[in-house]
Order: sequence, then C-alpha cells, then structure tokens
Amino acid sequence: MSQETDDSLHVPSLRIEGFRGIDSLTINRLGRVTLLAGRNGTGKTTVLDAVRIFADRGRLSSLTAVLDRSEEYAGRVNGEKDVRQVPDFGALFHGRQAKTGTSFRIGLDRDSQAQLLVEVSSTDDMPEEWMSTLRKLSLSAQVLRIAFGQFEEFLPVFDEDFAAGRWGWPRRLVPDDDGRPKALRAEVLGPGLLNNLDLDQRWGEIALTAQEPVAIRALNLAVSHRVGGVAVVSGGTRTSSRSRRVLVKLEDGERVPLRSLGDGAVRLFGVAVALAGAAGGLLLVDEAENGIHHSLQHEYWRLVLRAAADNAVQVIATTHSWDCIRGFSSASRKNDDVDGIVVRLERDDGGLRAVEYSEEELETATGQGIEVR
Repeated sequence: MSQETDDSLHVPSLRIEGFRGIDSLTINRLGRVTLLAGRNGTGKTTVLDAVRIFADRGRLSSLTAVLDRSEEYAGRVNGEKDVRQVPDFGALFHGRQAKTGTSFRIGLDRDSQAQLLVEVSSTDDMPEEWMSTLRKLSLSAQVLRIAFGQFEEFLPVFDEDFAAGRWGWPRRLVPDDDGRPKALRAEVLGPGLLNNLDLDQRWGEIALTAQEPVAIRALNLAVSHRVGGVAVVSGGTRTSSRSRRVLVKLEDGERVPLRSLGDGAVRLFGVAVALAGAAGGLLLVDEAENGIHHSLQHEYWRLVLRAAADNAVQVIATTHSWDCIRGFSSASRKNDDVDGIVVRLERDDGGLRAVEYSEEELETATGQGIEVR
C-alpha cells in the first residue's frame, strides 16, 4: 500500500455534510482501491450513494437512482398512461427534512471548487431566466437547486403538477447546457447479482478486447472446470431478463449457463466486466464479499487491485466481512505499487468518523484478530 496520494484519482478525499443518515463525515484519503468497513447501519452504503451523486454532478438520474434503490417514494400518482411511483426527494436530506434552506454537500476535502451543493430552494430565489423556463410553477413553490462550481440548475421535483406528470419531466431544464459539468464515469454493483440484461450489456463492451481475458480469468477463480470462452445468446421472452443468457465454454467443449456455475462465478464475472467497463472512472461495489468464498478472497482482491491499476479505475467498496478484510490486506501487501486502503466507519457520540488503517496497522490487526469491521 502506498502512503502517498495518487494525483490521478477522481476522489482522493471525501467530505459529506447533511446527506441522508450522515450529518458530517470526512475521509482524508481514498486510494486506488478503498475498502469501507464497519458495522451494519454505520453508513457505508450511504457513502457509496454520495460518491455516485457527486460523480454524476447531481444530475436528476443519479438522485432518483439512489431513491429507487432504497424504494423511497413520496406516493403513487396517476399519469396519462399508468400509475407510477414518485421519488421522495426529501429522503436525500439528513433528518428527511425538505424545508426551504435545507441542503447537503458532497465533495473533496479542502477543495472548495470541487463541491456539489443540493439545496431545497424557492422560486422566489430563482434567477429571472429560470422563472421563464419553469413558468408553469406557482410562485413561492419549492424547487431543488443543484450547484457545482459556477454551474447551477433548478428542478421542480417538489411541485405536485410536475410529480403527477401533468406537464411532464422536461428533457432540457438547463437554459445553457454548455455550462453543465461533465459527469465522471461510474459503474455501480449492488449487493445482489447482476441480471442477464446487465451482464449482456457489460460483456458487449469488452468482448473481443484486451479486457476479455481478465473477465475469463476471474471466472476461473471460482469454478472447478476451466472456462475457455463466454458468449451471450437469445434466451426467450424479449421483455424479461431471461431474453439473454450468458453461456460459458468449459475445457471439455461443453457449453453451460454461467449461473449454473454458482453465485460466486456470477459475482466474480460481474466485478471483472464492471472493472473493464469503468476504465478511467469509478467502480462502486456494495458488500464486496457477497458470493465470494472466504478461500478466494485473496485472489479476488489481487485481481481487483491489478485490474483497477491497469484500467485507471478507482474502486470504492464496502464490507462487513472479516474474511474480506483479511483477503484485501494480504492482496494489498503483494501489490505495493497499487494504493489499497481500508477505512473503518464508526459512530462516535452520535456522529460518524472515519479511521484509516495503514498497511502496518492492518497487518497487525488481521494477524492478531483485532476488530476492524
């Protein structure tokens, strides 16, 4: 583990204020691969959500994706064609308060220019050009103000007519798109397994490229029969995730479904193709140990560390598994040129703090069985 900050990282440090269950949190240093540890409920997944929104520069798609993941909806409304769920944007703020003036910030520590601000605002405070863009809003209505650097936009997500779809979700809310900050590429893997459609899409991005052998090598960590190739074929109903199936070719020539090899194979394959697809960006992995047998943790993290460095991907993952931390520690020691860091999140007097473990401290902790989770 290198102790110097990698200047090529998109998120070398992180500060979160007022976001969901986090009142305030500062992580002074993140690595090429960072493993967030801590007990359940400490806020590990919330940190991933924050990074996802920051990487997307607060675009509406990332805000709604976070709320969809946790199934937080303000209610159901009847649109012109069907009934749909309305995201509860108030749930994004600490204390679930959506009052005018309430805000959250996500950004780099000690860098005021790299800060994303999301604030509940009022049409009274909007610039005149925005009032003409959102002229159908009532006066003094609540809106969501999103600011990054010199850029700002206003979203009428708290307006009942907007939520009900009576005047639609505008495709272009920003008066001048030239000022919109470019989003960072970010791949997200949840604690569950990827469905067939996601696997198909991700495999399509790396098939017949230099990254294909990396994914196949990951597969071979988890199976008893050597895998020589992967293909995606039509599987059935077009509207379901079963419309495509991922098949693997074993060393004896037999073709079998990837899922028949077990959850570990699917998980490893998913991580490998996501690493390739996130080249030059971020990969966020929730509950990184899921589906991976404890005996494979060292090799699993060795593959992640190496692929992250080779593809210029910054990986931030969460775990509450001791075997995962131990495997990460041993793999990091074998890859001195890759900056791997373990950060433990812990509640302290009602607040949340981050404790970074150096290579020496982590080696001592894992060797003596000291609690890091």
